[in-house]
Amino acid sequence: MSAVPNATEWLQVVLVGDHQTAERTEMLEEMAARHDAAIAAVFSYAPGEAAGCQELADIDQLVSAIGHAIRRRLPIWMPYPIEDLGREQHFRRLALVLQRHGLNMLAGPELMPCPIDGGMSEIDFALRSEVRAVDTLDRAALAAAAARPLLREIEATLTATALSDRQDDRVAVPIGPERQPVERGEEGSAAVDKADLDTEVSPPPTLPPPHAPWVLREPLLRRFATWLTRNCGLTQAAAARCLSATGHRTPHGRLWQQATVSALVKGRYARSCGGARRRARRIH
Repeated sequence: MSAVPNATEWLQVVLVGDHQTAERTEMLEEMAARHDAAIAAVFSYAPGEAAGCQELADIDQLVSAIGHAIRRRLPIWMPYPIEDLGREQHFRRLALVLQRHGLNMLAGPELMPCPIDGGMSEIDFALRSEVRAVDTLDRAALAAAAARPLLREIEATLTATALSDRQDDRVAVPIGPERQPVERGEEGSAAVDKADLDTEVSPPPTLPPPHAPWVLREPLLRRFATWLTRNCGLTQAAAARCLSATGHRTPHGRLWQQATVSALVKGRYARSCGGARRRARRIH
């Protein structure tokens, strides 16, 4: 891998291809610049290596490129995908892996995004649909598995908040001559405990799949985080634990923290999504 100077205000891409493609980096930089894109890193492998492999996992540099793209949240650009990959299934698999992580692959000199909903042919569409159907079922199962831990997390946080509030209420305060402290028996205390915890909470908003593109996840996650903090009364730190428990991560792939939940609720990520949409329109 080699780092390449880039214009940070443009769309950053990871250039992937064989060694011959990598030797054209200077020319490819100019090609990318015409579409407001800059090369952030270059990964290359031996010519013909991909065509001779059944599995892309056997190509170390390609695997490293995918890992780098996922870690940095950058799309992969292959200017010559057919020549450098050699097999149509390699092209489809690489794109699907990136899309599974909310990214995409850009192909050709025009940096065209790979199809997300359709396909390049009827066969390609059928194969992609099969993979997406499996992914959808897998995400639904994971969401169902995460629902119970999430509810336990919310319940535990609400319980802790209610106990903390009662302790605060028991702090000594001046009592006027007409007010006397009232001793509560066990039954009265239990009734108060139940009243503290039986706060009506509206049903949770629908969560998006954890690996959906960020521009699709952001508005749904913002609505969910707002529900946690306003309807459930959780702190932003507690909401961060709940979001992380569902398998969701920040746009940079990190666990949620109080500061990032605050930014999410205030709509700061929505503004960055708007910039991403504008860049995507320029690529088209």
